[in-house]
Amino acid sequence: MAGLIPEDKIDEVRSAAKIVDVVSQHLSLKKAGRNFLGLCPFHAEKTPSFTVNEEKQIFHCFGCGQGGNVFSFLMLYHNIEFPEAVRMVARKYGIHVTTKGMSPGQKRRLEQKDGLFRINQLAVGYFKDKLLKGSSGKPAREYLRKRRITQGIIEEFSLGYAPAGWDNLIRYFSSIGISLGDVEKAGLIIPKKQGYYDRFRARIIFPIVDIREKVVGFGGRCLDDSLPKYLNSPETPVYHKGRTLYGLSAAKQVCRQKDSVFVVEGYFDLLALNCHGIHNVVATLGTALTSDHIRILKGYAGQVILVFDSDKAGVKAAERSLSLFMEEKVEARIMSLPADKDPDSYLQESGGEKFLGLAEQALPIMGFIIESAINRYGLSLEGKIKIIEALKGPLGSMTNSVGRAVYIKELSKRLDIDEAAILERVRHSSHKKDKQTDPSIRPVANSLKLEETLIAMVLQSPNILSRFNAEQVIESMQSLKLKEIGKMVLDRYSANRLSVGADLVMQTEDPGIRNLISSLMVMDGSWDQDNCLKIVRQYETCLQRRHEKLLSKKIKDAEESNDEVLLHRLLTEKQKCVRGRLGLAQK
Repeated sequence: MAGLIPEDKIDEVRSAAKIVDVVSQHLSLKKAGRNFLGLCPFHAEKTPSFTVNEEKQIFHCFGCGQGGNVFSFLMLYHNIEFPEAVRMVARKYGIHVTTKGMSPGQKRRLEQKDGLFRINQLAVGYFKDKLLKGSSGKPAREYLRKRRITQGIIEEFSLGYAPAGWDNLIRYFSSIGISLGDVEKAGLIIPKKQGYYDRFRARIIFPIVDIREKVVGFGGRCLDDSLPKYLNSPETPVYHKGRTLYGLSAAKQVCRQKDSVFVVEGYFDLLALNCHGIHNVVATLGTALTSDHIRILKGYAGQVILVFDSDKAGVKAAERSLSLFMEEKVEARIMSLPADKDPDSYLQESGGEKFLGLAEQALPIMGFIIESAINRYGLSLEGKIKIIEALKGPLGSMTNSVGRAVYIKELSKRLDIDEAAILERVRHSSHKKDKQTDPSIRPVANSLKLEETLIAMVLQSPNILSRFNAEQVIESMQSLKLKEIGKMVLDRYSANRLSVGADLVMQTEDPGIRNLISSLMVMDGSWDQDNCLKIVRQYETCLQRRHEKLLSKKIKDAEESNDEVLLHRLLTEKQKCVRGRLGLAQK
């Protein structure tokens, strides 16, 4: 893995990197003693178990078991390969990394992504220029003025304009020598029988920026009532709708400060909120919320406020998102706007203060679904039946039995229907599967606890290796994974390379060993010399007892077979073991 980039360059990048700074760009961390804690971005949890140790440059989640160093985190979070993770960290700290030594396939993929990012950035400049200069951008400038989008917001979000015409962008990229095949891969042009044509024509352009502040795609809005009203980039090697949220790069710091985030559906909804001083907002990109979206958001805010329409489509969207938020253990509320209003139109009419006041009345998702059903069907006899039928699915999907019982009790009062009758209907529709325990979360057997402590000791205090027969001790370990880690530590120690913690993570491609290393690296312990030697003696005593038990079994077998010579030899050996163990205990 590391051989794709020169080892000295990897060491330089890793030495410059500060894992807390890098991880903090992706999720909120809070200081807790010597560590930093946050909600894990790799599994659903409500209580933080994701631990980052600044001194050791290691992260580990005690919930799902994922762990590693700064490169491992970026690889997992962004689903990228090791060389790209190194390059990402290197760019942050101003270190140049070449692609020399990479496999042809990895070099090609990296170069392709870099090329797409460059094409997207060039397109941003082209679209901005067309918006701000010349007569072709005048209709777009007037459109934005009518929608009260300020110049500051235009600049902050790099808004642009794609003029009418089928080949404007094609001619631009051709003039600067960019391959049209690559422009097609970026999703900016579409192939036809002979040549290409521009995807975006006569549209306001919204560059879509990822959390790394790279332009990954574009959205376009027509200036009239033409269909489709909105047009987005297709999926590309750098753009994935299910993991991208418009505006997150700009909003992330404010989301952390306020510990909340508004989720809206449209580009102009987001821009309107920003124009009115509300900056903790993101927008979905023509797709429903996904688990990945929610998992990303919980890294920046404790509460998610969904701004949905109160019509049938809005209720359906709420029902779809209910199970996702429950699975990810994220608190979510729904803010319902007046009929026929979206955030943009409501803000233009009522202003930001009233919007925030309405947000204070936001309901939990299940509460919103219940209120919507009651408002829709009414409280007639027929209406009550329809309400129960509409709510049995959402109530049945709730994994929190206490929460479900509270809502059923409240619904019983509202509808004047017996709780048992509602519960029976909900149970009938429920098809929840029993939760399976994450296979990566396994309790450590007591017999292995001492071995774990010993390996944690040599990982965190490798100089102690010179004070005992480390090779013999490690070779005697029962856990194959711990034995392998121990041998890796010994190899580095023998080569006078003592910074074993974060380094060892990238020395193995086995995720189980990598996660175990990170777990042991963040294990608390007193690793001064006296305590370390005490741990070694405890383990040596454990080995002695294990050997004595084996000898006792052999002695019993020798007695049963009347083998006096073997019996005498075994008894002598056992006496030596006992004396040796007692000697260890007295040290």
